Amino acid sequence: MLKRIFPLLATITLVACAVTNEQSLSDVDKASKSGFLTDYSLLKPGKEGEARLRYVKPNTDWSSYTGIFLEPVVFISDASSKIDAKEQQILSSYYYNTLKTHLSTVLPIVELQGPHVLVVRAALTNVTSSTPGLRTISLVVPQARLLNATQSLATDSYAFVGSAQSEGEVTDGGTGQILIEAVDGRSGGMSLKDVSGGVWGDAEKAMEYWADLSAKRLNQLRSGAPAS
Repeated sequence: MLKRIFPLLATITLVACAVTNEQSLSDVDKASKSGFLTDYSLLKPGKEGEARLRYVKPNTDWSSYTGIFLEPVVFISDASSKIDAKEQQILSSYYYNTLKTHLSTVLPIVELQGPHVLVVRAALTNVTSSTPGLRTISLVVPQARLLNATQSLATDSYAFVGSAQSEGEVTDGGTGQILIEAVDGRSGGMSLKDVSGGVWGDAEKAMEYWADLSAKRLNQLRSGAPAS
C-alpha cells in the first residue's frame, strides 16, 4: 500500500505548483474541429512546450512583417453551455486584451490588414467554470486531496477545476495565406493560490498561458528559429 501511496504523494507535490495543466491530446483532438480554423488537415501533434496540435508554414520570412492585426476573439459554445452572453463577452474581451498585451511586445498592433501584417485570429471553446468552495476542501483536507490526485491520474483532470480550449490562426495580411494554426486545451491545477481566481480563474490563466506562448514563439520565429 505504501509503495502505491508514496509515488502519488510525489505527484501531488509536483502539481501543487502548477497553475494550469495541459489536456490530453485525445481530449483536444476530439474537440478541435469547431469550424473556426481554415484548414484542420494541416494540424500535427506538437512537441513538449508547444500547443497540442499545431502547424507552422515552412520557409516563411518572419522578419518581413512589421505589424499585427488582432481580430476580436470569438467565443464558441455548444447548445449545452450554461455560459450566458454577458460572461462570454467578458471572457472573450479578457483573452483579446491579454493577447494584445503580449503580442504588442513583439510587433506593433495595427488597425488595418495588409501586406507585411500578421493577422491573428483566436477562439475560445469548451470553457468550463471551477467550483472554488469544493475545490478548496479538496485541497486542504488530506483525504480529499489524495482522492483528487487519484482522480487526476485516471482522468487527466482534477475535481472542481475550470478549463478552456483555444483555436488560433495567423495569416498573411496581404495574401491570406495560412502561416500558423494551433489548438490547445488546459485545465486548473492543485494549488491553493489558484482558488482565489473565482469561477473563471482557471480559464483566465489558460488564456494568459496561450498569450505568453504565442508571443514567445513569434519572437523565436522572427529570430530565425525553425518552423518545426
